[in-house]
Amino acid sequence: MSAEVRIGICSWTDRTLLKSGFYPASANTPALRLAHYAGQFDTVEVDSSFYALPSVANACRWIAGTPKNFSFGMKSFSLFTFHRTSVSSLPSWLVDEIGGIAGDKYLKREDLTHEQRVRLFEDFMKPVRILHSAGRLAYLLFQFPPSWRFRPEGLIYFRRLREVSGPLPLAVEIRSASWFEGDNRKKFLRALMDENIAYVAVDEPAIGWTVPPEWPVTAEWGTVVRFHGRNREGWRNPRASVHERFDYEYSARELAPWALKVIETAEASGGSKKIFLMYNNCVGDNAVRGARVMRGLLGITE
Repeated sequence: MSAEVRIGICSWTDRTLLKSGFYPASANTPALRLAHYAGQFDTVEVDSSFYALPSVANACRWIAGTPKNFSFGMKSFSLFTFHRTSVSSLPSWLVDEIGGIAGDKYLKREDLTHEQRVRLFEDFMKPVRILHSAGRLAYLLFQFPPSWRFRPEGLIYFRRLREVSGPLPLAVEIRSASWFEGDNRKKFLRALMDENIAYVAVDEPAIGWTVPPEWPVTAEWGTVVRFHGRNREGWRNPRASVHERFDYEYSARELAPWALKVIETAEASGGSKKIFLMYNNCVGDNAVRGARVMRGLLGITE
């Protein structure tokens, strides 16, 4: 393969992974666990940044505690992708400013002023830019909810994300099939190409509202595939917990077609793109197992 292929998982701190036996007993601190993980894989996605703003201090610790060729995918804070957000996850300055809203458990993006959103985004971006300046940022992921359906304003939002993010490698994952209906598909992918934003291909259950398993490559810098598992019952149940939804172990037979696509995509890129294959079936060590299976299928050694 001519392109650089990196394989990892979407959370190295998941509580069920900590109990799975993947980490040795001696890896009993966050730093030691990350060091152990970095000895097995060359990239990881930071999932905690979806729930709370990451800190500059943590970004510096991650850089210092991993090899120079290790990279981090960063998941956008939930408020920037139209998810409702827990008030308890907000920085103290914002909690003080929103006053009466702070009495509610959750808030939405539109509950904040433009100035507050701008300052919050800049706070979020500080550690992201540190990773990027150190050559350690794999991508910055914006994952939108199923409720965020196609509309022209969404295409404008992608342009705005590029404007405020500068040259960072951006990636977008949508979870509504409406973005691929009729002419929407062409408009959506054209908007991503125009802004050099990677479309995130997904492997997930096909249950009507989910997106098709297509893999259009829309960015010059690279491309991302995220493997969510195929737990149909978990995805169909609106009351299922996150762990119930993503509890799935991939087989080599299921991943073999994706491995062929990876080889084709790598050859087509001519070595100019990075390919990130990230496992989000983070229950126990399912994601680790899936990543190792894919690595074997592609002939990638540790």
